[in-house]
Amino acid sequence: MPLSRGYSVLIGAVANHHIDPPDHLGRWPHYHIEVKTDSDTLYDSAINLKSISEAKVQYRDFRNADRKFFSNILSTTDGLHTLASNSESGALDVIRHPGLQDPVCEQKPKASSTNIETNDLNRCPCTQWWLESGTNTIELMKYYLDSVNRVYIFGEPYENNKGVHNVHMTQGDPVGSEFAVEDGIWQDGGVIFEYTQPEPRLSILITKFQTQSLNTDNNGRPV
Repeated sequence: MPLSRGYSVLIGAVANHHIDPPDHLGRWPHYHIEVKTDSDTLYDSAINLKSISEAKVQYRDFRNADRKFFSNILSTTDGLHTLASNSESGALDVIRHPGLQDPVCEQKPKASSTNIETNDLNRCPCTQWWLESGTNTIELMKYYLDSVNRVYIFGEPYENNKGVHNVHMTQGDPVGSEFAVEDGIWQDGGVIFEYTQPEPRLSILITKFQTQSLNTDNNGRPV
């Protein structure tokens, strides 16, 4: 079953950003990016960079993504836009989107590596899934937000349509788990960062939880 309130992309300039105050155990569940559109409308986004459960967050980033795979989204106007969960709408799918696949790379990760959770030793090490350490995802987000011109934040819209949450992979949850009912394909959360200086480029940051499988069927269920 797909996300209950649908799937959207929030587009605009960064007005502000901060992390949630820590809870009584010192945990910070979300990083918020406040987005301002060209009509001066403000939206919020809640991005999963840390976890308050035992299943930690993993992240993957692309520092120089190929624009040709995201042309339809890059030409979309500022604001909150509903996306169909398919390959033509501009939606993200960590497993199926051609712009989110491993780049050609000669180097291979070592079989003894403990930084990633994967049995695929052919995965390019420059786009591995890395485990959050407590602060590394926060610092990486700050790095990408520095001098960014425009952001594209994919997720589930708030009930009031004033922003998005569930900004993380939304498929591959263990069958019978709390979030398995939200699983689906072509509805993954993530952030695209667009820069104009010193030269035009795109970067992408995607997160998932350790328990989510990277091998799913056409309904987003783990196989």
